[in-house]
Amino acid sequence: MSSLRPSARTVGPDGRAWEIYAYRGRVGPESGRLRGLRRVFSHRAGEWTIEALSFAPYPLGYKWTTSPEWKGQVLARVEGQLARGETPMPRNAKQIL
Repeated sequence: MSSLRPSARTVGPDGRAWEIYAYRGRVGPESGRLRGLRRVFSHRAGEWTIEALSFAPYPLGYKWTTSPEWKGQVLARVEGQLARGETPMPRNAKQIL
């Protein structure tokens, strides 16, 4: 799965089109040796970011982080809630403001 392509797409009852992306957390810009160590010991290195974006009639987006074991469930919940016209609030995910 690529972070350049949406993992899911849906359309809400109001006609707003949504693209939902899933990508792994990024590691900071330290030097090469430190970056490798941080990946090994960082709990954030395994986290996934789920991002729902819509651009028309005005830009709107939501973003969460979740663990690898909950990624599929969070994606499904976000897609379903957006398709029903609800503000997405998936369980097992932490919203990023």
